[in-house]
Amino acid sequence: MKNLFAFLTALLICHAAYPAELFGTVDAISGNAFVSDTSGKASNLSMGQKIYEGQTIETASDSEVHVVTEDGGVIALRPGTTFRVDEYKAEGDSADKISMSLLRGAMRSITGWVGKHNTAAYRITTPNATIGIRGTDHETTVIEKADGDEPGTYDTVNEGATSLKTPQGETEVRPGKFAFVPRGRTVAPFLMTRQPNFWARRRLRIEARIERRKEFFRGRMERMREERIERLRVLHRKQRKHVSGQHGNFHKREHEPTAERHELRERRLEQLKQRREARRKEIREESGHRNDPDK
Repeated sequence: MKNLFAFLTALLICHAAYPAELFGTVDAISGNAFVSDTSGKASNLSMGQKIYEGQTIETASDSEVHVVTEDGGVIALRPGTTFRVDEYKAEGDSADKISMSLLRGAMRSITGWVGKHNTAAYRITTPNATIGIRGTDHETTVIEKADGDEPGTYDTVNEGATSLKTPQGETEVRPGKFAFVPRGRTVAPFLMTRQPNFWARRRLRIEARIERRKEFFRGRMERMREERIERLRVLHRKQRKHVSGQHGNFHKREHEPTAERHELRERRLEQLKQRREARRKEIREESGHRNDPDK
């Protein structure tokens, strides 16, 4: 029983030791940016770096970062932004999900296959609102201090549609429109009659490349999804085979002591039988000597 417990514990430890889900790869960077894990330990962000579920990216006031997600999406983080990957899974099935937090600053999100095939599984959370999508290219901004614009969450759509939500209600956002929910006021989101002031003041250093990446992945997204499904299918088969082999070896080891004890017992019984036969022979010989007067 102890061996069984140890075996199951080892399986759980091995599973827990796997790294967090891979979210994407830094595809472009301008200026200084940082990445931190759940413990808060931060390090400089670099080109080609892998970003995982649970990590937070911060961009300096003069920097911008583009991340290509594993499902063929693009996340563009604007200057002065704090962004966190809360949950992510992209295996090409109904369990796929993407949940992100925009704590301050601005981000442009071009959804990959997760948002295309399961729009309900896509979510961006800000300090005072939630954004859902209907397969889209959109930009969300969180203003912390009034500087010509009221603090709160802003959302605008380039392609597709989004839904800006609070407990008080939700507003659908279509291309070219801006929706807003103010911070500190319990009101439902609403569409703005004009674009916010900060929109004209944005300083985007590497914006031009986003459209090229968008078109590049758009034409390859479904193939990427199919390849991902096949790779995971092969991987899962290998894992099941490995676990099955480990399970078989465990049973083999469990039975080895019993087999050894059985063999030892059989040898002892055979030795005892041989000693008894030898003793009987000795008794018969002694008895023969006593009954034979010539001997």
